[in-house]
This record gives sequence, C-alpha cells and structure tokens, in this order.
Amino acid sequence: MAEQIITNQAESTARITAERYISTEYMLRERESVWSKVWLLAGLSQDVAEPGDFFVFDLEPESIIVSRSEAGDLKAFYNVCQHRGARLLTTDRGCMESYTCPYHAWRFRNDGTLDHVPDTDRFSQGTPVDKLSLKELRITDWAGMIWVCMDPDAPSLEEFLGPIQAMVEPYRPEDMRLLEDQTVHLDCNWKAVFDNFGELYHVEHIHPQHELIFDCPTAVNELFDLGHTRVLIDGFTVNSRLPIPEEVPPTMWAQMDVLGMDRDDYKGRVLDVRRDVQIKKREQGPSLGYNYDKLTDAQLSDIVQYNVFPNSILVLQPEEFWILRTRPHATDPNKCYWDKLSLRMPPSKEVADSGNISFNLDQDSLPENWERPEHDEFTQDDIIAGDKTMTITIDQDIHFIRDVQKGMHSRGFNEAWLNDDEARVQHFHDWMDRYMA
Repeated sequence: MAEQIITNQAESTARITAERYISTEYMLRERESVWSKVWLLAGLSQDVAEPGDFFVFDLEPESIIVSRSEAGDLKAFYNVCQHRGARLLTTDRGCMESYTCPYHAWRFRNDGTLDHVPDTDRFSQGTPVDKLSLKELRITDWAGMIWVCMDPDAPSLEEFLGPIQAMVEPYRPEDMRLLEDQTVHLDCNWKAVFDNFGELYHVEHIHPQHELIFDCPTAVNELFDLGHTRVLIDGFTVNSRLPIPEEVPPTMWAQMDVLGMDRDDYKGRVLDVRRDVQIKKREQGPSLGYNYDKLTDAQLSDIVQYNVFPNSILVLQPEEFWILRTRPHATDPNKCYWDKLSLRMPPSKEVADSGNISFNLDQDSLPENWERPEHDEFTQDDIIAGDKTMTITIDQDIHFIRDVQKGMHSRGFNEAWLNDDEARVQHFHDWMDRYMA
C-alpha cells in the first residue's frame, strides 16, 4: 500500500537535475533567492530566556546574533562590527550586557545600540549611533523556537507557516527541555540530506528496525503552500507488508512496561497494542506526570514530521521533540552542516518529586537539575567509525548520503525519477524553483 497524498497544489514541474546539488553558481543563486527571503529556524527560546542571553546562528556566509536585551526585548542582528566588518562574536552563546569587537574594541549594547568607540574625537565625520548601530533582522518567538528573516517585505511567520502552527501547538514544544545539541559535517549538498527526510521509500531498505514499531507503507503525506509538508506515521504497530508477528516485538516493550501493560497479554493480537497504548496513556498521563489533554488519541501513539521550507524538520511525539536542520556550506555545494536538537518533556514537578520517573527520563533531565548540554560538533567519519551517534536511524542515513552526492557528479546521472511516495521531495523542489525564479 503506497503512502496517501493530500494536496491542493498545482501539478509538479521541477526537474530535479544534478545541477542543483553540485553547481556553485546554483548555490550562490540560492543565497539570494531562497535563504534571504524566508523565515529560518535559528534556535531555541530557552537559550535567550533571560536579559543578556544570546546565541549565534550561523548560515554561511552570514552569522546572526539572537539576543535578549536588558529591557527583555528579543533582537536579531547581523554578527558584524559596523567599523571595519570584523565578526563581532566568535562564541556560540552566553550572557553579556554588551558586545565588544575584538579588533578595535567598538562596543554595542545587547539591544544593538552602539555604546562606545575608542578615540571618538579622531573620527572627523563623527560616529552617529543611528547609522552605526548593529543591523537588525526580523525575529519571532514561536513554540519554543526562534525564527529570523532577512527580508523586511516577506510575509509574517504566521502567514509563512500557515496551518502548521495550529498543528504543532498541542504538543507544547515550548515546555520541552534540550537534552542533546549536535552538529555533523556532511559531504553532501544540504538538499540531498533534506530530500532523504522527505520520503519513506528508503525506510524498508536501510532502516529495518522500523518494521517492528512503525507502519510506513500506510503513512499519510500532506503538502502545504510555500513548500512545507507533513507525514503522519502509525506507531506501536508493525509494517503492514510483513506477516503479523505472534508476539510483541522488543521495540515496544519499554513504554508498555511503563504503562503497566503485560506484553504476554498480546500474543496473537499485536495489532491491538497501538490502541491500548493510547488508552493507557490517556488514563495514566497524570500519574506519570504528563498532560495529554490537547492531544488526540492518535497523537499519543504515532509520530508526525513537519518539513518546514527550506531546511528545518520538526519530529514530534508527546514526550519527545527533534529539531533537524540542514545548513549550506559557504563555498562548497558538496558539503553542508546537519544539526540535531533533541528535547524531552519533563514530568510534572509533583511526579518528579515522588521519584516516579517515566519514559526514560532520568534525574538530570528534571526541571530543577536541568543544565544546557554543550554543543557537540563532529564529522561524518566520526559517525561511520562509531565514535559518535545521532541515533541508529540517522546514522544509517549518514552512511549513505556521501555516496548519493558522489553519484550526482556522474555523467551517468541526468535527473531524479521519483515515484508517488516521494511526493514531498517533488513538492520541495517545485517550491525551490518558484523561489529561484
């Protein structure tokens, strides 16, 4: 059974040729036509929760400071001193009242205002604050995420995301805590890895562990305006193309145990697990420290993924949230950066205090003990060697993606030939063409 497609979009038109993955000229056109025109997921609200907090979002060749001013206002500036163009901040995040350029010590307050210029009397043309304060970008805080936009004339974030906002909000991602912050350097174009997360056609071939927890063949695809997509995948079940196992697979045991479900009760009726997990979570949510009131029964057991144009992926479950984001390399279309921010919903303080910690949450992830994890940056070879991991599924994708990029350079490849299950990939490239035009 193929994935179902729900769409009101026009007929697909984009030819997905190798050029868009390997051409430097195409990469430079993207910089002007795509990256500078859309809203981009820059980071997490929890990293700028207090006055003085800041983090730096790099989108090569741009670097952007996201700051919480002393007055409590959320600001975004280009990370460049207005004196001679030096990079102002070279650290990932922190808390400061002002930013001092390491080159000539020009100082800017964390609201972007020029605060101090050494030897100001030697600038015969003056140092006008209104002209020389940091250059601002548009910025919005939504669902625990910070979004920025370089284009002053682009639609609002609400208009850009459309129906996705209302779909995501019941999961309460703003209440989740960051537990892991990772970046891997990949030997592929940013679109190659984004394509990989735009289809399930490959899952049965390189992710065999999914067969006994998800039913990817019956997944539902949805295509939205402005290039966004969603896929809905049934969880706590098995691949409908396979024989139904007699006993519950081990992939389901952990959460069944937490919910007090005896897997031996489901011999010969494995397909009943999904519905009973929904019932048990609804019944036991309060005692486990979770509020499921805004979620549907299906959302309690299944997984949903939103691909937000052009480069961010939101993977949501009631207790877990992944933000996956690809970023282009500044000079080489054959390289990119792949970020993974892993968040978990902490149980209520009352349940945490009682010691009833559930869903693999340990003491370090509880609100009173939480500390932001350090950013871990590594290479594709580190994952292939087994020295680093981004979960077994993503590691498997990373093993293959370098060879996909290499194949794009072959005289034997002209353009992609997609099937219906890859409709989200086609939709993404159709919208790339619209922006590039």
